[in-house]
Amino acid sequence: MISLVDTHAHIDLPDFDDDREAMLERARAAGVHAIVAVGHNPVRWRSTASLALRYPAVVRTAGVHPNDATIWDADVASLLEAELASGEPIAVGETGLDFFRNAETATIQREAFIAQIELARRFDLPIVIHQRSAEREVIELLREHGPVRGVMHCFSGDVAFARDCLEAGMMLGVGGVATYPKSNDVRGALSQVPIDSVIVETDAPYLSPQKWRGKRNEPSYIVAAVETLAKLHDLSLEDVAERTTSNAVRLFGERLDSARLSGIGPEGNR
Repeated sequence: MISLVDTHAHIDLPDFDDDREAMLERARAAGVHAIVAVGHNPVRWRSTASLALRYPAVVRTAGVHPNDATIWDADVASLLEAELASGEPIAVGETGLDFFRNAETATIQREAFIAQIELARRFDLPIVIHQRSAEREVIELLREHGPVRGVMHCFSGDVAFARDCLEAGMMLGVGGVATYPKSNDVRGALSQVPIDSVIVETDAPYLSPQKWRGKRNEPSYIVAAVETLAKLHDLSLEDVAERTTSNAVRLFGERLDSARLSGIGPEGNR
């Protein structure tokens, strides 16, 4: 049986309130043995923490999303620092820059992103990066304020950007976008990078793979990313699952591996 990690999901959102247990069972049946629940603002730090307490296979991150950057101030920075100091989050983020939706907040986005890069360095944690219409700026800030390790969530760039990401210490997060008919540049880039530099994710409930386009995304659909990578690298599904899971454990650490081995139900495999 394959063992997969959904390295980026928002399963704490209300979208899953009516069928969360059934959704997690479908994930388990598809071979998903751990989920990284991404806490992208202080409200979501709490909701992801609740899930991580209830489900042994769920681990969480904490950060401030660029689309939430207007909340960033000294108080929020102190709250995030305390959250990371608790030892519960396994990564910082998601953070980054989004100039597609919120170019007018570019200055505060950069301030929040730089601060979170520095927190990742201070706590020796990986960083989860969101970028949209900000490739050059993200790479420049990583070069200036790194080094850090992490993942370029929802990779949607070309070969040149992929190489810049790898040089900056990032793995590439591969999900539904890689399956879209118009994502030829993305698939071209992914075919040129080592399989040991990618991890798989869903971003559930967002960005469903092409097969489920228009429906709510969920962790069980991660198989579409695995199938895409298998075709691009001429590997079996089992090989891609093994290698991307190993990559995720290497990036996020032993706590993710322990979560993966614990089982995805509320009582785990115990």
